[in-house]
Amino acid sequence: MSRGRIINVRRNIIYGLAQVIISQVLPFIVRTVLIYCFGVDYLGLNSLFASILNVLSLMELGFGTAVVYSLYKPIAVGDNKSICAYLAYYRKVYRAIGLAVLLVGLSLMPFLRSLVRDPILPGELNLYLCYVIFLANSAISYLLYGYMTAIPIAFQRRDILSCISMGITLLRCAVQIVILLVCSNFYLYLIILPVTTVIQNVVTARIVKNVYPDIECCGEISLEQKHDLNKKVYGLLINKLTSVSRNSIDSLCISAFIGLTVTGMYSNYYFVVTALLSFSGVVCNSMMASVGNSIATENTEKNYADLRLFDFIYMAITGWATVCMLCLYQPFISVWVGPQMMLDNPAVIGLCSYFYVLKAGDIRWVYHEGAGLWWECRYIMIGEAIANVVLNLLLCKIMGVTGVILATVISVFITNGILCPRLLFKDYFENDKLYEYWQDHARYTMTMFLTAGLSWVLCEQILPLRLVTERAMINSLLCLGGRFLICSILAPIVFWLIWHRSVQYLNALSYMKKIIKF
Repeated sequence: MSRGRIINVRRNIIYGLAQVIISQVLPFIVRTVLIYCFGVDYLGLNSLFASILNVLSLMELGFGTAVVYSLYKPIAVGDNKSICAYLAYYRKVYRAIGLAVLLVGLSLMPFLRSLVRDPILPGELNLYLCYVIFLANSAISYLLYGYMTAIPIAFQRRDILSCISMGITLLRCAVQIVILLVCSNFYLYLIILPVTTVIQNVVTARIVKNVYPDIECCGEISLEQKHDLNKKVYGLLINKLTSVSRNSIDSLCISAFIGLTVTGMYSNYYFVVTALLSFSGVVCNSMMASVGNSIATENTEKNYADLRLFDFIYMAITGWATVCMLCLYQPFISVWVGPQMMLDNPAVIGLCSYFYVLKAGDIRWVYHEGAGLWWECRYIMIGEAIANVVLNLLLCKIMGVTGVILATVISVFITNGILCPRLLFKDYFENDKLYEYWQDHARYTMTMFLTAGLSWVLCEQILPLRLVTERAMINSLLCLGGRFLICSILAPIVFWLIWHRSVQYLNALSYMKKIIKF
C-alpha cells in the first residue's frame, strides 16, 4: 500500500476509533439510565422500532455504496465533471428514497400491534406516536443532505464525518440523559433523535462544501453509467437484504414469539456485539476507499499479498476480541443490569461464535466491495437471507433465543467462510490461492479455540462468576479486570507460539513498523 494510502487509512482509523468510543460509550450510558428510569420493556420497544426501520432502510438499495465505488476512478484521474454528475444523480435518488421510506413506514402503522406480544404496553405508551418519531428520524436522514457523505468517503477522508458524528453524539446523549433524569418524559427523549439528525446533516453539508468547493450537484451521468450503477445497486440491495435478515429479523422473531422483556434482554447482549462491530468496522471502512484505489491501479498479485497481510492482522485482533467476549460477557451484563437480566451460557457462546464468523469475512469483503462484485454474489446472498429467516422461525420455536442466534451463525458461516471467498478468487484474483486462504482461516480458528478454552478454564478457576453475582462492587471490578487481564496476556502468547515463525507474522511485523513510522 502506498504512502498516501497508508496515511489516509491511519488518519481515518484514529478519528474513526475516537468517534466509535464516543458513539458507543455515551449511548451505553443513555441506555443504562433508560433501563433504570423506565425499565427493560421500554428498551425492548426501542429495539423493535429500530429493527422495523432497518428493514425500511432496504429502500436505500445500497445506492450510496455504489456511488462511492463509481467515484473511485473519476477521483483518481481528477474528473470533477463526472464527480459532480454522480452527486447530482445521487441527490435525486436519495430524495425519492426519503419519500418512499416515509410513505411505506406510515402504511405499516396498522400492523404495529401484531408485532408486540405483550397485551399492555409499558407505561401505557402511545405505540403509534413513538413509531412516528422513529420514522421521521429515518426519513430525514435521506431527505436532508444525506447524499453529501459520499464525497469525503470517496476522497478517503472519512475522518471528517467521524469528527462531526462525535460532536452530534455528545450533544444528543447529553440532552437525552438530562431529559430522562429531570423530566422523565419518554416522548421528549425520542424527539431528540430527529432534531439532532437535522443538525448533523446540515453541519455535514456545510463542512463538505467548504472542504470541496469545486464539487457540487450539476450535470448528468450517461445512460451507460446509469446502467452500470443500477446493476451494482441491484446487487447491493440483495446484500443489504441479507444484512437486515441477520440483525433485525432476530429481534422481530424474539418480540413476536417470546416477548418484549426477552427482546430487551437480548438487545443488551447484542448492544455489546454492536459496539465491537463498530470498532472493527472503523478499520474496514477506513481501508475501503484505499483498497478501491489500489484495485483500480495495482495488479491482482499485489492486492492478494495485501489481502493476506491485512487478514492476518485483523484475525489476530478478532480472535482476541472473541476470547474476551466469551470470558467477560456474563460478568459484564451482571454488573451492568443485574444477574436477572442474564441469558444462559449457550446463548453467550452463540453470540461469540456469531461475532467471530461475521468478522472472519471482513477483509475479504473489503476486496469484494472494492472490486464491485455485488451483482456476482447475488444468488449467494439470496440463499443466506432465505436460510436465515427459515432457520430463525424454526429454531426460535425449538430453542428460544439460542436458536435465533444459532440460525444466524449457520447461515453466515456458509456465506462468509465458503461461498463468497470462492467467488472472489474466481472473479477477481483468478488464481489458485483459495485453498491457501482457507488453510489460513482454519489455523486462525484453531488458534482462537485453543486460546478461548485456556482462558475460560483459568477465568472460571481463578475468578468465578459468583464474585460478580454477589453484587459486591470491589469483587465485581476485580472479576472483570482480572478476566480481561488473563485474556489479554494469554491471547498474544498463544498466538505468538503458533505463528511467530510464519511468513504472515514477519510481514505483519514489518508492516506495523511502517505504519508507526509514518
